[in-house]
Amino acid sequence: MTKNESFEALYSFCSSHADTMFREAEGCLNHPYLDPGGSYSKNLWDWDSFWAATALLGIAEKNKDSKLKDVTIKHARGALLNILEHQGKDGSLPIMMTYKCPDVFECVENQKNNMAKPVIGQFCKLLLKHGGIDSKEISPILEKLVRFFDCYKQRYLNQNTSLYVWANDIAIGVDDDPSSWGRPPFSSASIYLNCLIYSDLEAAADFASEGGNKELADKFRKEAEELKNKINKYCADKRDGLYYTVDVLCRQNLTANAHIPNLNINLKPFWDCIPLKVGCWVSFVPLFCKIANKDFAARMVNEHLVKKERFWTDFGIRTLAADERMYSPEAVRGNPSNWLGPIWIIANYVVWKGLVNYGFKREADELALNTKKLLADDYAKNGKIHEYYSPETGKGISGPGFMNWNLLVCLMED
Repeated sequence: MTKNESFEALYSFCSSHADTMFREAEGCLNHPYLDPGGSYSKNLWDWDSFWAATALLGIAEKNKDSKLKDVTIKHARGALLNILEHQGKDGSLPIMMTYKCPDVFECVENQKNNMAKPVIGQFCKLLLKHGGIDSKEISPILEKLVRFFDCYKQRYLNQNTSLYVWANDIAIGVDDDPSSWGRPPFSSASIYLNCLIYSDLEAAADFASEGGNKELADKFRKEAEELKNKINKYCADKRDGLYYTVDVLCRQNLTANAHIPNLNINLKPFWDCIPLKVGCWVSFVPLFCKIANKDFAARMVNEHLVKKERFWTDFGIRTLAADERMYSPEAVRGNPSNWLGPIWIIANYVVWKGLVNYGFKREADELALNTKKLLADDYAKNGKIHEYYSPETGKGISGPGFMNWNLLVCLMED
């Protein structure tokens, strides 16, 4: 089988198995929805649903497949409505739902926990673009978006930096990212989290504009711009040429010393945060969001991304740089899933999109080709694709039958 034939076989498999992610209304889920496939059957997740919808609608548009578009809109719209219908009084939204439980991770109105990742504005914009939201629905959905963003501010906005932090390391998406996993509560201003919020505010502004609400659109854009400036101020490391998550728990220890009572009394930190210098794929999310300047982007790509001793492989992007002491891509850690170096297709796609955004065509084309070869070879050998892969051998490590954002491979073209 030629390379092109193997790619066509992969695309055909992705399209023909899309229906394995479609679920009908059941229990507390009042609308049809999308699940990730494989072992995650009958689970409704926040960003998983958004990425699956992005992939499926992109494939339908590319193939001019009206049937796939219609059924995807039905289930993607339902996924969003299921999430919005279970919004808490404080504006919180659940991360994961099942037909038996609308809030598996106890996100709603529990300020000690994380809540839905900030892709809800982007989800609304996606559905509006493809006809999945009627113009008359924009206004009531905007009310829910305002409350969602307000809840993020109230719960997770660090006042010293104006960056957002995780409440804890539960269900953050990139489960065991060392800059967030296992760290003190409300301490990690994740570069990935803040970039997602920036993108969500921008998308919400477009959504509001389409609904004729200029005042709210301007408000969202202003907040997005302010966050962008804070990300570049605190997370862009000019010495290393890379974005990092930062630790915001920089505070004075006021415990008195019995022998020297005034010890450290006047030594309050004048810095607001400390960079957590871990080379992780999320360091490149600013390229996807277009918040890096051109020169800094070139440093990120040339000094870090394409280095084979760090991120670049024949199969895609390591989710943790190989020269980090925590690098262990094939470790079986149970729960959470392993992001300590394995190849994840969502990471490949996001980084690829960032390369395209900044005109790195050669690197983008190579990454796209490597991703297609990885999944095509897996499908050819095993008749299925996996959740994540070994960066050294390309072998599927976990999650056989996982579909979801893996289908984004079909969009990785010029």
